[in-house]
Amino acid sequence: MKSFILSIVFLFLCISSSVGNDLIGEIAGQFRQGNAKGISRYFSPTVNLSILDDNNVYSKVQAEIILESFFKLNSPIGSKIIHRLDSNPNYQHAVIELNTLKRYFRISYSIRINDSQAQIVEIRIEENRRPG
Repeated sequence: MKSFILSIVFLFLCISSSVGNDLIGEIAGQFRQGNAKGISRYFSPTVNLSILDDNNVYSKVQAEIILESFFKLNSPIGSKIIHRLDSNPNYQHAVIELNTLKRYFRISYSIRINDSQAQIVEIRIEENRRPG
């Protein structure tokens, strides 16, 4: 009986650790909501941020402010992950299509795992003339 209970506990822990562990999807959802604060909680201390023709390295706080300004000008109405790379345990990359009230954007972001902590190190936002 004891081994049965331990087996169930182990199975539960395995299932619960895999559920909600989709970091790429979590961040894509924050973009869909236009939630700069939610995205910034994953920022590394410095972020390479490229929005349209403006490309620079910003502090975590500066990058959040700039991203918030982007969302104020471009209210998201939907998004779709169009590419994801998450087979490397120390690096993840995703490309999403973000639909806003005015335009479509192609957003790519790179995540590095440092000391067991996921950190966004780069975000690139480009206009996407043709969705899909």
